[in-house]
Amino acid sequence: MTKRAAKGLSKNNVCTLARAPGGQIPGAATQAMPVRIVEERQRRRCPPTAAPLRAAARKPAGCVARSLHTTPGMLVARALPAGLGAAAKCQRYSLTGPKVFLLIFMAATQWRCGSNGKAVGANSPGPEPAAELAVKVAPVSVMDWPVTIPISGSLRSQFNVEIRTEVAGKLIATYFEEGDTVRKDQLLAEIDTINYRLAYDQAAAVLAVAQAGLDRIQVTLDHARLEQERADNLLRTGGITEKDHQAAVTGVKEAETQARLSQAQIEQARIAVTIAEKALKDCRILAPADGQVRRKQLDKGSLLTAGSPIYSLVDNARLELECLVPSYQLSGVIPGHRAAFTTPTWGERRFEGSVSTINPMVESDNRSIKVIVKITNPGGELRSGMFARGEIEVRVASKAIVIPRSALVVEQEQATAGSVFVVSGGRALRRPVQVGGIRQDLLWIQRGLAEGDQVVVDIGPSLKDGAAVRVVPDRTAGGQ
Repeated sequence: MTKRAAKGLSKNNVCTLARAPGGQIPGAATQAMPVRIVEERQRRRCPPTAAPLRAAARKPAGCVARSLHTTPGMLVARALPAGLGAAAKCQRYSLTGPKVFLLIFMAATQWRCGSNGKAVGANSPGPEPAAELAVKVAPVSVMDWPVTIPISGSLRSQFNVEIRTEVAGKLIATYFEEGDTVRKDQLLAEIDTINYRLAYDQAAAVLAVAQAGLDRIQVTLDHARLEQERADNLLRTGGITEKDHQAAVTGVKEAETQARLSQAQIEQARIAVTIAEKALKDCRILAPADGQVRRKQLDKGSLLTAGSPIYSLVDNARLELECLVPSYQLSGVIPGHRAAFTTPTWGERRFEGSVSTINPMVESDNRSIKVIVKITNPGGELRSGMFARGEIEVRVASKAIVIPRSALVVEQEQATAGSVFVVSGGRALRRPVQVGGIRQDLLWIQRGLAEGDQVVVDIGPSLKDGAAVRVVPDRTAGGQ
């Protein structure tokens, strides 16, 4: 290498020579690749490498060396054209056999020279702006919102009774089956009355005997009173002694006592007749109220003891809902408040009732209070034992902010907090809200929204906070 070729070269750098297919870089005729080569080692220590380097230096501009003899430890650097910007800086590499081919491949792929001498990518367009998401929105509504307390429980009949016999005997007839409707004082079943008829006749006979005894004692009493009156007159005239007069008085008292005893016996006999008469009537089992036969316990021919169950009756026309209300919500509940509920049997159909009873004691296991809601059910659609879920209306909030339920992003199940996307300035902004209540497909928002806001409905997974959006008409809502 001549002194001119080595002048101005760094002592520690050697320029990389890359070889393209065919021995030349495409486009070398229009743009040459300047090559500068410097030996890192001193010539006196590495004389074999000097000759190939000088040979490469003598190559014409735009060509690359076909052979590059290097030894481990030699440092080379490549000088790129100014058009590549930061890539034109010299880098240091430890050049070995495989690394030579790597450098050649990098030079071939990074350089594409055109007729205008500019690198590919100089006129590449910048990143495309993010596409706007098409969203449907709904305006915030302002309305009166009923504030409610949720309730749930089972329906039960106010009249649910088990019909039992009051007398023992043989069941000789039953007149209703399960599911039948009965009316008050309608005959349900009969027990054999023979024994009770005899008992009644016997009690009536005892009563007649007692009445006859009283009549006999009454005659004796009347005679004793006449004898006493005669003795009183004789005693005043001196016709009898005092002893005879006392005997006449004692006879009257004894007769009066016998009369009172007979009257008591008559009363006792009358009570026995009444008991026998009642037992005779109890052989006819009557319905105590209107209702339906829930269960039939025994059939005809059964031998019964006193208190045996025969029928179970229930009146579904008068139902009540027994539910628990948390004690911290009790202050808003008073008797007479309206309640509404649904049942799984009737889907979304709503039934109504009113609070009738509030238990005076808080249950210790759950800190709740039992509340009874009375329900009228003249049509019989509801049945005792059905599960019901609803709410008690305690007040009405005026000018409440209401949005569709589909606009809420729920943070966690059964939570009163969530978030919505509000469209403002062409972007969807996520905003936290406080939910005050739920009614069908509507939500009452206590905090987080104001009148005039527009919220995104039918939120998709691609909608993010701050995303650019485009409002499209909601055809399902009449184009609003």
